[in-house]
Order: sequence, then structure tokens, then C-alpha cells
Amino acid sequence: MNITGKYTYNEDFEYGESVGAVTLYQNNETVWGQFTFTEKVEDDYEIEVWERVKGVVVDNKVVLKSFAVIAHQNGKEIEYLPNTFEANIVANNKLVGHTSDTEDVCGVFVLAKI
Repeated sequence: MNITGKYTYNEDFEYGESVGAVTLYQNNETVWGQFTFTEKVEDDYEIEVWERVKGVVVDNKVVLKSFAVIAHQNGKEIEYLPNTFEANIVANNKLVGHTSDTEDVCGVFVLAKI
């Protein structure tokens, strides 16, 4: 199964939620793409995030690691930790998984093909 396509992105994490879009491309087992989302932290503040990712698909599982991250809060660029995204392909149009960063902030997400 090839997961190339555009997806909605919804994540619940320890301090809030993220909502956005994802574009993925697949060639054999190699996957790459981009996550673009708004992270809303406990009704306190929002961060606009753009993450480029690359990884692999093996046995209906996807592992992606960000290699370029840009984040803005209140119009100013801020430091943002890169994520690892691990997901199961649960249907032709849906991936369900979890994220983590280097400070062990974790979340659960759903990608639904548009």
C-alpha cells in the first residue's frame, strides 16, 4: 500500500492539541513529506509549526523523523524540538500513531486522507 497523499492532522498531547495538514510521498519503503499545524497549548498560546520529515514504511508501520523545523509564536521564530512520528496504517486512508520529542513530550495523532 502506498501512503502518498494529503491528510488532515489531529493530535492530542500532554499540554494541548495540534491541528493541521500533512503531505506524504512514498517511493518503495522510503517516505518523506511535510507537517504543517497549529499547536494550541492549554488555551494559553499557539505555535505555528512546519516540519519536514523522512522515514520508512515497514509491515504497515510508518516511522518518520523531522529533519527541518520552523516554528512561530506571535509572529516571531522560536526554537521547537523535532518530533518522531510512529504510526500504523489502519486503512487505505487512515494512519494512527504517536509522537515524541527529545524531552519525551508525547501525543497521539490521526492522519485522515483528504
